[in-house]
Amino acid sequence: MLDKVVFFLHVVRTGSISEAAKINNMSPSAASRWLNELEENMGVSLLKRTTRKITPTQAGQRLYEQFSLIHTQIDDVFNEVQNMSSEYKGTIKIASTPLFAKHYLSQIIGEYVQLHPSINFVVLETAFEVDHVHDVDFAIRANATYRGFQDKDSLLVKRPLLKEPLMACCSPSYISKYGKPKVPNDLKDHQCLYATTLVGGNRWIFELDGEHTSVEITQTVEADDSEILRNIAIAGGGIAYLPISLICNEIKKGKLIPVLENYISSEFELNLYFKPRKYMPARCVNFKDYLIARVTELEQAKKKKGQTTSAVLATA
Repeated sequence: MLDKVVFFLHVVRTGSISEAAKINNMSPSAASRWLNELEENMGVSLLKRTTRKITPTQAGQRLYEQFSLIHTQIDDVFNEVQNMSSEYKGTIKIASTPLFAKHYLSQIIGEYVQLHPSINFVVLETAFEVDHVHDVDFAIRANATYRGFQDKDSLLVKRPLLKEPLMACCSPSYISKYGKPKVPNDLKDHQCLYATTLVGGNRWIFELDGEHTSVEITQTVEADDSEILRNIAIAGGGIAYLPISLICNEIKKGKLIPVLENYISSEFELNLYFKPRKYMPARCVNFKDYLIARVTELEQAKKKKGQTTSAVLATA
């Protein structure tokens, strides 16, 4: 019963049964069955389901608010007990953008388990919102920020890992057909490609002479993988707003052309999120320090080889 209630919390937090099932390593069918059994046992409907979203009923909202407090207290007790155990034993659960998981995290975990074979890892490749990472030890997410940007309040600690400018770009064939935007507001009349997990979603920020322009771009293609957006832009599908290192080779080859280059663009950030130290088991503290140090070392090694900052890893 308690497991089902905890799963219900995940559904409300993520707004998705499939996302909550992924977090709990369950199949969607098993997840739906758990919710039906929970509602039958409690004798009340807890969720309103439509084709577009899932929201709690009045009873569901009450259960969510009250049990969230209890669940947090239970987690604190577990963490306190875990902190008394061996520093290099147990499981570390990480939610990461897919490309960072493949190009950085896989190498770092591979090194770490050789050093500490009693540590187990669970890696979830996802780009869900930071406030939903109540059930992992670490979350690694992509964001786009600009000067004056304020991150939303969170109980989690944020530690930057990688950072570089974004750039708007498109293919020569696209410019031949639709022309080149001269000011940010021109983007409203263009086909634009965007990633939902970047801050603002379909709202792009540009700066010129200290003034910010926010443009709600026209949706053409929406995706959570920047490499997909880059490839669509190369094929002439529209204007994309991407980390420079992801498109620098294509710009050199003439496959992509920068637009609005006289404006200061937002910056791409890859950030690590985690709970405050007092809630963190010793095994997680040790891995966090190793992870941050190794990302820095790997970036420095790439710069020595003449490579740019690897924000190519945006799952933005």
